[in-house]
Amino acid sequence: MKCVDVEMLELPQLLQEMERYAVAHDVPILNENGRRYYAQFIREAQPHRILELGTAIGYSALLALSLAPSNCVVDTVELSPERYAEAQANFARTTYGKRITQYLGDAGEVAARLAQEGRTYDFIFLDAAKAQYPDYFRKVTPMLEPDGTIVADNVLFRGYVHHPVMMPRRFETIVQRLQEYLKLVQTPPYETEIFPRGDGLARTRVRREGGTI
Repeated sequence: MKCVDVEMLELPQLLQEMERYAVAHDVPILNENGRRYYAQFIREAQPHRILELGTAIGYSALLALSLAPSNCVVDTVELSPERYAEAQANFARTTYGKRITQYLGDAGEVAARLAQEGRTYDFIFLDAAKAQYPDYFRKVTPMLEPDGTIVADNVLFRGYVHHPVMMPRRFETIVQRLQEYLKLVQTPPYETEIFPRGDGLARTRVRREGGTI
């Protein structure tokens, strides 16, 4: 077996490289506005255990670890073998990758298995199949710590979630499911903020007694 030297990069350099790669190859990672919000959420939550549904090339997992406490770990799930391999290669190029556990498979199925294993997380990021967000939410909430946060990307889906009149028929199911998701996360005991710039990020937390989060 031929041994190949992996170029180890400082994380900011690697993240910039991944951003360029995503643009060139049409890879769905957090857009510029989404990155700012996501970074803010991680800084505020300071999570120690993150579950991510939708790895893509590994950008959001590495971004989170760059801002989280030094003992933070990430479990991340990806359906595409190609994307899984790309993320694995990117993780190998930074020491942060040692704190990431990858799962290859359907996000809902893997989430259900992790729940059965008794896993818990204080930060959960949904960025997989948009039409499955309601199912993902039901499967991950039993694993959410009392003070935990759930963040979902693309919840406004090109603006069609709030303005579906001109929506192409092929998007009907996705938009309906995202509308269902937003109802779920705004139903007590959950409280959700929607950040509309970009394609929409939703941050959900559990309302405590007394009306504060």
